[in-house]
Amino acid sequence: MADDGFARPEGAEGGEEADPRYIVPGLSRGLALLQLFSRQRPAQTLQELAAGLGITRSAAYRLAYTLEKDGFILRDAATRRYRLTAHVLTLGFDYLNSQPLTGLAAPALQQLSSLTSAATHLVVLDGWQVVYLARVAPPVALVSNLQIGTRLPCHITASGRALLATLDEAELRRIYAVLRRESRDVPPPSSFEALAEQAAEDRARGYVFRGSILDPGLMTFACVVRDGTGKAVGGVNVVGPAALLERFGGEEALRAAVLDAASSVSRQLGFQGG
Repeated sequence: MADDGFARPEGAEGGEEADPRYIVPGLSRGLALLQLFSRQRPAQTLQELAAGLGITRSAAYRLAYTLEKDGFILRDAATRRYRLTAHVLTLGFDYLNSQPLTGLAAPALQQLSSLTSAATHLVVLDGWQVVYLARVAPPVALVSNLQIGTRLPCHITASGRALLATLDEAELRRIYAVLRRESRDVPPPSSFEALAEQAAEDRARGYVFRGSILDPGLMTFACVVRDGTGKAVGGVNVVGPAALLERFGGEEALRAAVLDAASSVSRQLGFQGG
């Protein structure tokens, strides 16, 4: 049970220790309730919501009632299950549109997609997950089903691995511990040492080129974008069928194209390195 009186949903991570004088418990509980909905569990009963938060059914009802009246969730009268509404998406898209990195990367992603005839994405690391902030895809089938807003465990994607490779040991250990707890469908490497060795290899190479775990037959090439301080703030990738990327020129041609796109964005962010 958390210090503020309710259990946090899976994947919710706290930052520095909070000052309880400034915490609004009802707001925290409402936000935690929204986080209980996921791709795996898009609809939930009141009892499931109460169990997920570790609170009573009556307390969960008050939260759900408030969020429903504010338009963030909707109860299906037939199934008695709650779902998120499109109103929640406005918060996410407002966030995405407020990120300067998204606007700066858009031309480079478009040019890279046109060059390779494959899908391109801008990805950032958020805790133990990567979030897809931008996407450009040609009007052809079998390029990528990854949409803006998609969240995936960082260790299963090329972009996530590229970003993990930039972290120091303490941060990598912290994320590994969360991955061990949260990423059950695709577990991380069996030991921290194995993850650290993989990160070191990715760091030395400067990019990650691998087959997709989620979409067999697709390949991904990814590298990082850096800001003026040299910090990795995101990743740029190309995703496409193996045959398509091989016709483009394979790993060598992708390395030149993707690194050039990432360097273009990095320079706009003030990065002066190579």
